[in-house]
Order: sequence, then structure tokens, then C-alpha cells
Amino acid sequence: MHGVLKVRTSEEKAKAQKLKELEKIESYNKLVKSFEELKEKENGRYDEISLSVSKSVLIENPEFYTIWNYRRSAILQFTETKENSELQVIYQNEMKFLEECIQRFTKSYWIWFHRQWIALRMDNCDWEREMKLCTKLLNFDLRNFHCWGHRRFILKHSNIKLEDELKYTTEKIEQNFSNYSAWHQRSSILPKIYKEPEQLLEKILEEFELVRNAVYTEPKDSSSWIYHKWLVATIKSIPNSNYIGVLKNELTQIYDLIELEPDCKWPIYTTLLLKIEIGGFEKQELLDIISQLIKLDPDHKNYYKSLETKI
Repeated sequence: MHGVLKVRTSEEKAKAQKLKELEKIESYNKLVKSFEELKEKENGRYDEISLSVSKSVLIENPEFYTIWNYRRSAILQFTETKENSELQVIYQNEMKFLEECIQRFTKSYWIWFHRQWIALRMDNCDWEREMKLCTKLLNFDLRNFHCWGHRRFILKHSNIKLEDELKYTTEKIEQNFSNYSAWHQRSSILPKIYKEPEQLLEKILEEFELVRNAVYTEPKDSSSWIYHKWLVATIKSIPNSNYIGVLKNELTQIYDLIELEPDCKWPIYTTLLLKIEIGGFEKQELLDIISQLIKLDPDHKNYYKSLETKI
């Protein structure tokens, strides 16, 4: 009918999309070809054009890791021919480019590695900005382990207080007890903050209370139970910690949880580990727990059977 807008059919849409994809592939192949021709022509002698052409390829495909290697080779060569002030400008531009890439490709190993490589060559890397970038990305994806790894990198090379990072992990855990990365981050920094045995012991006892709240809220989630396992190993390593008494108390607390969640494997598994660590329990009692775990979680049967050697 005249004056009526024609609506594309699914087949027409598919053909249009396919054509668009082919045009994009052709454009990308031209970029790669231009880069390869430049690389052959320059024969290891780099300039600003080297960065420009390689950048155009990486914008489309940041997983082209050999081009990141190429950029590092170019920058290393620049360190032999350029003044430091010029190099700092190159580094700043590289960080801006990388930030643009990260916004689109948040989990690219090559982008994060290159960013750290550049950061260590800067006279004054803005570590606070790096932290803010990670925080922003983690607000979108709390399990982005690249961001958590970058935060550890920042803490290692900056003067940012570990106490601030500990506070941040608390906030993320309280938002979601299932945040394994936040629990792991916590375990990596606690011994660095509380260096004296007495201080660490006091903090570990507080942590048992924190993790107890987590396991009662989400008993089937592994994250907090794995952290609990770390707490047990840590308190055991502290001299004069009376860790057996602490573990007996944990055992009592977990018994209460099992009454509420009798078919949940994690508290049952943890009681087995605690009883093995405490000692003095009948072998058959422990074997019965292993049998129970195998019924609840047959996929890990061989692992549970291997625990019999510890009884």
C-alpha cells in the first residue's frame, strides 16, 4: 500500500546483518594488511606511525597479542632515542588508549598486562585513578578477577593504604557474600596489616564472626567456606593461639547450621575437616561423614575418598 512503511522480514534482516559483518571483516583485514606491510617496511625501526597503525588494529581486536608485543618493542626503542619528557607523553597517551580499550574489553589479559607494563615506566603513575577505574568496573562485574588482580598490583607499587582496601573488601562482601574475589583479596592483605601474632589472632577471631554471618545467609555458596578454611589454616600457624579451642567452638556453631540445612554439603564437609584437625574422634564417625558427603556430592567422590588417608 502507498504511504505504508515496508517492514523488513527476518530473512532480510539476516542478510543485511551478514553483509554488515562481511564489510566489517573486510575493513579489519585491510587494517591488518596495512600493519603487516608497515612492519615489513620498517624492519625494526619504529616511529609514531608504528604506534598509530598498530593502534587502529587493536581498537578492533585487542586480543591480537603480537601487536601488543610490537608496541612494547617500539616503546623500548623510543627509550634509547627520546628524552624522558617525550617518553612520559607517550606513556600518558598509551594509558588513555588502554583505558578506552578496557571500557570495551574488560577481561582482556593483554590490555591489563600492557597497562601494568606502562604504569611501571611512568614517573608518576596516578595510582588513585587506577583504583577508581577498577572500582568502576567492579560495580558492573564484581567477579572481574582482572580488576582484583590489578588492585593487588596497585597496592604493591603505590602508597595506598592497605586498610582502605580492607574496608573496600568489607563493603563488597556485605553487598554480596558470594564474592569470592573479595574474600581472596581479604586473605591476601590481612597478614600484611596485622603483622604481630597477637594482632593477627585478634583479627582472625573477628573474621570467624564475619564468615559465620555469610555462611548462615548463603550456606550453599563455596566462597565463604573457602575463606573459613583459610582462617583455620592461619590461626593454626599463629603461636600460642589455642586454635583447638577456637576450632571446637566453630564446630559447635556449624552443628547448629547443619540442623537448619541437613542436606548442604559445605557445613558437613567443614565439620569433617575440623574434626580431623582437632583429633580424638572415632574413625567410624569420620568415615560416616565421608559416606554422607559422597551421597550428597557424588561428582567429588574420589576427593572425599582421599580424605580417608587423613583419618
